[in-house]
Amino acid sequence: MAHDLSETKILIIDTQAEIRNMREALREAGFNSLSDISSGLKALTEIKKAIPQVMIVNYNLPQYSGLQIFKSMQADRTLAAIKFIMVIPKMNKKEMAEMMKQGVKNWVERPFGTDDLRESIFKVFGMGIADLKIAGDEIKKDAYQYFENKEFEEALKKFRESGEAYVCAECYFMVGRCYIELGMYDQAIASFQNTMKEDRRYPEIDKWMGIALQKKKDSQGELATLERAAADKDAKANAHVDLGKGYLSAEMNDKADNAFATATKMEPGNVENRKNIGNAYLEKGLYEKAESAFGAAIGVNPEDIALYNRMAIALRKQEKYKEAINIYIKAIRVAPRDEGLFYNLARALFESGDKAKAIKALDKAIALDTEFAEAIALKKEYLAE
Repeated sequence: MAHDLSETKILIIDTQAEIRNMREALREAGFNSLSDISSGLKALTEIKKAIPQVMIVNYNLPQYSGLQIFKSMQADRTLAAIKFIMVIPKMNKKEMAEMMKQGVKNWVERPFGTDDLRESIFKVFGMGIADLKIAGDEIKKDAYQYFENKEFEEALKKFRESGEAYVCAECYFMVGRCYIELGMYDQAIASFQNTMKEDRRYPEIDKWMGIALQKKKDSQGELATLERAAADKDAKANAHVDLGKGYLSAEMNDKADNAFATATKMEPGNVENRKNIGNAYLEKGLYEKAESAFGAAIGVNPEDIALYNRMAIALRKQEKYKEAINIYIKAIRVAPRDEGLFYNLARALFESGDKAKAIKALDKAIALDTEFAEAIALKKEYLAE
């Protein structure tokens, strides 16, 4: 979520009947770190055991009201710092004036929607809806750039981040488009359903929902064909690799693992199969498994530079920069005049926080190829940081 609020620690103090509804609304609004208390009397004692960042409290709690909890918190220096949102019913002017007089500044009125709840939480952090929309639009620009460049994983991340900053039909729609490109059809269908909830008449939504449904149907047929091919008594290892890739596309990861394991057991020395397995995992964002597959392939053929590059990508995706750097160094020992390796090493070094060594690596890349435009541009970018 934009502004890093998705893991904000939120405590709900409400009646047992309302806690479930509140939890569902908060999760739908993009908040994940939730706890609850159903007794106003126990609230102050429990709060001190694990202090939250935000409290959402029912005004009409029995025995010990939301307003009483608020007043008690204001008398305690530690608890007074907690951001507080009161959940209120329809109030008359006198009740509202009394609540404000006691110092309650933030509230959400029942019945409320997901957007109302999200807006209230952002408000206590000093963020207005206009600010969030601006932030979301900025992120969206990057997302479209990634999409145009066919970098669908990165585009997906950015569109989701944009939608978390400011929920809109466009973000849900483009998330669905990304999922289609990544072969994740169930997720695409769910995203298009969310698009229609926001705007039933969103342009081309029916067309793309139809495409997602058809692709899901086609993929199920393709999977059946792959299963028959792998079950043939004369099937080679690559048939099991293809089946594993089909299972990955269908989000059947355990079956994919088994199919890939069968392939490598049948032909343990087949580097191409291991490379294909690593690439399949990498494309699906299963970076740890990709790392393992590429590592095994390097063990079979330590001269294949492409394997080092792919493994390092898997490591960088996991933010294992030190390990990625070591992989590039090993690759450079095999191919010391490969300028691309020095370029990629520079990126890993910079991501690890070592700007000086990153620039030195770029200098080596440029020395090997004085017209290496990407390396020259990246050096200028790093120097400007």
